[in-house]
Amino acid sequence: MEIEAAKAIAGGLVALPALGAAIGLGIYFATYNNAIARNPEIKKMLDEKFFIIIAFVEALGIIPIGLAAFLLAS
Repeated sequence: MEIEAAKAIAGGLVALPALGAAIGLGIYFATYNNAIARNPEIKKMLDEKFFIIIAFVEALGIIPIGLAAFLLAS
């Protein structure tokens, strides 16, 4: 297999965790909205952790995209 083809395949496979992060964010947003709809008083407590968790999950999605870009560029 040529090295360029191997880089393209590796770049595509490394980007797959971004799909998992997107699915995880969708589930997290749906659960957050469901919790707020069922118990509005808990919103303040959930908001304290909400943005931190979103940042971590987004980082788990962005880091593989950066790795894939690095593999495809080199």
